[in-house]
Amino acid sequence: MAPARMRNFVQTITYILALAAILLLAACGPSKSTVNGESTSETPPAAVAEAEIVDDYDGEGMEIPLDGTSLSAFNASLAKVKRNTSETNYTTLENAIEFLLVYDLGAQRDRAKLATRLNGLTGYEVVSKVGARRKPAPDKESAEKAAADPDIIDT
Repeated sequence: MAPARMRNFVQTITYILALAAILLLAACGPSKSTVNGESTSETPPAAVAEAEIVDDYDGEGMEIPLDGTSLSAFNASLAKVKRNTSETNYTTLENAIEFLLVYDLGAQRDRAKLATRLNGLTGYEVVSKVGARRKPAPDKESAEKAAADPDIIDT
């Protein structure tokens, strides 16, 4: 290939790559529209759905039974619990669910299966289910006393 032809080829490829990069950046950027010279961004559907939610529940959110009929219903009931309970109680519930997701053998680490297993339970019942499974760590003093127990020493 002649040097002039090679130069034209390289310039053409460079322009094509630059155009592709610009199109990719334009496609990945935030979607905004202009109305009467003012820039407005689109509201995501999830934010609209959350804004329209009206809670008619009056009481402690941890007493709301979880709906485990489907994963989306489970997540919706967890959102309702979150709106009606304190942050520490909800964090405890989330930790209990994560614990059960790992250690409940029937759930097989599948959140949808765990949701069906927790169907109808309240947040308090889920947390107590974890409390019944977890054994407290032995305190250091009782371990030291057991080690110094004369009945254990073999003579």
